[in-house]
Amino acid sequence: MKIDREKKRDLINNTFYMLSDDLKKDCIDNIDTYSLDEIEAKLSVICVRNKVSFDLDKKPEDAPVTYNLDSVKDEDAGLPAWVLRVKEVEKQKNL
Repeated sequence: MKIDREKKRDLINNTFYMLSDDLKKDCIDNIDTYSLDEIEAKLSVICVRNKVSFDLDKKPEDAPVTYNLDSVKDEDAGLPAWVLRVKEVEKQKNL
């Protein structure tokens, strides 16, 4: 019985971590009444109804990647030679 309750808690807290405690309240309050399958079914329906996204690593494909070297000083360690050369050419243009 204790192992079954731990599996239910694990399912509620770890598998459905993206749901708030308020949304999981019914399952938490009735953890001893509902079976593991019933808890999973109820929380799955809540996920669908709330349109929960499981793509945590998804990034917008249209977002451009930009870099800014304005605050980088020439003497900063780790700057590649081509960056130093670009900065040098930029300084010459501004003279």
